[in-house]
Amino acid sequence: MTTLLHRAERTARQEGLAAGLAAALSALSERPALSGRGAAAAAPGPWAALPARDMPPGARVRTHPLADREEIVFVACPGPRPAGTPEQAEAARLIAAVRLGIVRRLLDEAVEHLSERTAGDEPLIRKQLITGAVADIIAEVELLREHALTGDDDPEALADLHNRLDDLGWQVAKLFGASGYIADHPARALYVSALVANVWTDRQQGGQAA
Repeated sequence: MTTLLHRAERTARQEGLAAGLAAALSALSERPALSGRGAAAAAPGPWAALPARDMPPGARVRTHPLADREEIVFVACPGPRPAGTPEQAEAARLIAAVRLGIVRRLLDEAVEHLSERTAGDEPLIRKQLITGAVADIIAEVELLREHALTGDDDPEALADLHNRLDDLGWQVAKLFGASGYIADHPARALYVSALVANVWTDRQQGGQAA
């Protein structure tokens, strides 16, 4: 499992959200309980987020304008959805790894962005407040990665993990200033990754509605 989580995070960091999600769901679909049914069978609710390229033929689909830009679609999952399965816990961990990869990808871009901007003839990245914010984000990434790797499978704990990833994404988005809130800015991946988590994790458990 550790190798799969690292692979999902690395793929998301290097190639983006859709590629990271594809890597995570490919690993999930290999679970014996999902044999022949596909990863979407592990979604806890009536919808599953998938890379657009992996959309099943004839599937009922919902789209979102920002998710479209990240090549993510939401596919209907009809039928009863059992709660608290091992596959759902694994999905929540894999999606967390993808989100960590997106945080790191956007943090890399933010550091580059801040290195190119100056205030008082000094790059913004050297400002104590900015340096501290980046250091805090890196520390939280390490902490949440450990949580994803070694935490228990309790749905409430996994929901809390994703709620903390929401907060972490917000901290990264703020590093871009106003540009981080524009639809055509790469920071949109942070928001879309939260939408992905909403359908792959029982967010009700952590005090946040799906």
